[in-house]
Amino acid sequence: MIVVGTSGYHFKDWTGVFYPPELENQYWLDYYAKHFKTVEINSTYYGLPRVDTVARWADQTPDDFDFIVKVHGDTTHKRTDNGASLNELLQVLSPLREQGKLAGLLAQFPASFHNGDKERDYLRAVIHHTEGLNIFVEFRHYTWDSDDAVAFCREIGAGWVAVDLPRIGGLPGARPAVTTATGYIRFHGRNSKTWYTPEAGDRYDWMYSDRELQQWLPRLKAMDQRAEKTYLFFNNCHAGQAIKSAEKMRRMLENQYEVL
Repeated sequence: MIVVGTSGYHFKDWTGVFYPPELENQYWLDYYAKHFKTVEINSTYYGLPRVDTVARWADQTPDDFDFIVKVHGDTTHKRTDNGASLNELLQVLSPLREQGKLAGLLAQFPASFHNGDKERDYLRAVIHHTEGLNIFVEFRHYTWDSDDAVAFCREIGAGWVAVDLPRIGGLPGARPAVTTATGYIRFHGRNSKTWYTPEAGDRYDWMYSDRELQQWLPRLKAMDQRAEKTYLFFNNCHAGQAIKSAEKMRRMLENQYEVL
């Protein structure tokens, strides 16, 4: 089974592109959930939501809707709090957990997180703090782009996040690995001009062409054969491009796979 969604849903510039202009933002998630069966929550990287906010997420979505929630930057980027922010996140996510809608956590590590013994020990500690929840790990440094790194993630029970990124130095390639029962792909776009130069524009300002998405079809076939479920999240959220890309990909897949 392949489940398609976007990396976030709360974007003003999706109004008129996806959300009806007259729809108030408090109803955006309800509208989104009528079109998709999963969403990544990325705002938790910057700060923890209130428990009542998380409870509204749970109440606004159907029983078969899945949330993947990104862990706070203290866990992945600062790496100095010994699991405190992760424990706090798990506490506020209790409404999703109680309703069976928390499908896992996303830990997106920065380019400064290299493949070394210290970093591997840190990953083991993060896994220890997740209380048995699925945790999917995204690497942004090329040293993790190896069979050995895949084997390590499989060993510690971390889900491998395959990435579609600009083809520029330092970034990992599109390795379609599956290390748990769940496959995971994040489509970030291929805007090499803005990736390292934010003054040039939005890093995720990219509209996928048919050809670029079709390049993933053989990789998806391989992943689907090894995973019980595979999530596809589009993070090219600028101006609603994630919605358009997700819908385009879903149309490409629906005649070959079970797609939600």
